[in-house]
Amino acid sequence: MKTTHFLASTVKAAFALAAVFTLSFAIASCSKDDDNEPKVPANTIVLDGVTMPVTDAGIDEVELNKGNYEIILFVSEKKGIKIMAGKEYHNGKTINLTKKEPEHDGWYWSVECYNPEKIFDTYGEPGSSYPVFMSGTLYVKHLGSEGGKPVFEIVLKNGKVKGEGEYGDGKEHTVSINWKGSLRFDDY
Repeated sequence: MKTTHFLASTVKAAFALAAVFTLSFAIASCSKDDDNEPKVPANTIVLDGVTMPVTDAGIDEVELNKGNYEIILFVSEKKGIKIMAGKEYHNGKTINLTKKEPEHDGWYWSVECYNPEKIFDTYGEPGSSYPVFMSGTLYVKHLGSEGGKPVFEIVLKNGKVKGEGEYGDGKEHTVSINWKGSLRFDDY
């Protein structure tokens, strides 16, 4: 009788443990999974599904000294993305590109793509007529300096944007950036 009771208790415990594992697996598989985002290779821009290595990168030194970031990531001599942000409001923060910013002193975020004609031009200043993204986030972080050059990390995820008229070519575009490195000083 003790053996039967022991076996029954063991079977109950095993069944309960299996139920807990099954439930845990079901809950975990239903949770949000960011692993479904396409991986953007290091130091590249993906524009409309085409992966392009960043061949050069520059920043305006005068603006950097004022706490403003005016950065251009080049994928060719005449094609690139210009990113503008301010140290105080954007450095090390994830920026929602679908919204204008609240009013503040200093620079607002901006993302512009050209080839050499404007593909899209967005701007986060409240009240401006510039478009914002339909989806996407931007992360800009000044990491320090290396050999006298500023080092930055820039990540733009899941960008979807359309600029019309003076703000772009009127087509919907997707864009992602995964870049980290030093910037040469230039005057833009």
